[in-house]
Amino acid sequence: MSEECQWVFKASCLNDTTIFRVRCFNNDHTCPLKEKVMSQRQATIGLIAGIVAPKYENHKRKHTPKDIQEDVKRDLGVDINYMKAWRSKERAIKMLRGGPTEGYIKMPSYLYMLDTVYPNSYIRMHKSTDNEFMYLFIALYPFIKGFEHCRPIVVVDGAHLKGAYKGTFVSASTLDGAGCILPLAYGVIDSENDNSWTWFFEHFRGAFGERVNMCVVSDRHESIIKAVSRVYPSVPHYACVWHLWQNVCKYYKKSKNTLSDVFYAMAKAYRQEDFDEMMKKVEDMDHRVKDYLMLAGYEKWARVYAPVNRGRMMTSNIAECINSCLVEARELPIIDFLEQVRILFGDWNCRNREKATYTFTTLGRKFQEMLVVNEAKSSRMTVRPSSESLYGVDDNGRRYIVCLISKTCSCGRFQLDEIPCSHAIAVLRKKHN
Repeated sequence: MSEECQWVFKASCLNDTTIFRVRCFNNDHTCPLKEKVMSQRQATIGLIAGIVAPKYENHKRKHTPKDIQEDVKRDLGVDINYMKAWRSKERAIKMLRGGPTEGYIKMPSYLYMLDTVYPNSYIRMHKSTDNEFMYLFIALYPFIKGFEHCRPIVVVDGAHLKGAYKGTFVSASTLDGAGCILPLAYGVIDSENDNSWTWFFEHFRGAFGERVNMCVVSDRHESIIKAVSRVYPSVPHYACVWHLWQNVCKYYKKSKNTLSDVFYAMAKAYRQEDFDEMMKKVEDMDHRVKDYLMLAGYEKWARVYAPVNRGRMMTSNIAECINSCLVEARELPIIDFLEQVRILFGDWNCRNREKATYTFTTLGRKFQEMLVVNEAKSSRMTVRPSSESLYGVDDNGRRYIVCLISKTCSCGRFQLDEIPCSHAIAVLRKKHN
């Protein structure tokens, strides 16, 4: 601006307050045209950060330094270089969320408020001897109560955080009675190692205890397997069949296409004779794959050999689903990230509860549809009673034995799915007609 320009703005502070009074203001510019054209207009990082900050309130929105350059050119008529745009972005994010260190300083206050809002929750934090953050475990009271009404199948997994201090987000979850994801516990650890996973499972046991027929499903991370055996010596650990098959594909690439369908059919088989028949096919195609799967332990991945019924939980997909929903959030400072986790889980629980409110069948929609399919199949079957509780069912040339007292069928589905199979429904129809 030229020294001869008549534009002026004067203001003063009122009595040492944060209020200012405008004393003089003339908005007319009288700069010569030459001064306007030849002068270099500037925009400071602080000014730009204040302008673009609202665009970073939603952490899922992507607004790059290139976008900031375009914004400043369009709104202010000023050209800025990429580095200034990048620094403006960092300043704007810091204005909104604070620095990476501040979150760890505020952690005790945040956890106190969390425990106040969710009384009777199980929340623990562990620091090193140097007073540095190491581990965090959170099991909110609604999750603890919800687990009491679910089958005790726990799926755990971890995902790397992308903030300044890194770390790993870990979670434990299960399926509720309607087949929807129910988060149980979550936290942050320094990395996936023996000590951190053991600490996590120790506090999981403190929050949820140990239940009859409980099992843990995860990928084949050695630290998870060791931690489960230490904290829950009588609880079996099962492998996610998808991760196991990825290992097979890595070692035996030539067989991955021909054996993929056979492997998943074996993992989900309901009868041992069906499993053995398919394993014979695997051996004929590539005996190395059979040796690898046998070394992994059939009981670790095959449903029919599992010592404790893992139901339909053959993979760790529900934990992977949680991780995928938090991809952008894992870049946030620690407190903001934990809030996003809490909001996500709370939203899921509220929506699932709303669905349940409008469900008027005994079972949820998913399992009700399974019953409808089984009922349709049962209409073509012939039932031959052997006793009041024992029946033979002829199905397309094969005979199956159904026992209503033990709730079993020789097809294996009744006892493993824990829902009446088509043969059991045929018996029930015969019994009540």
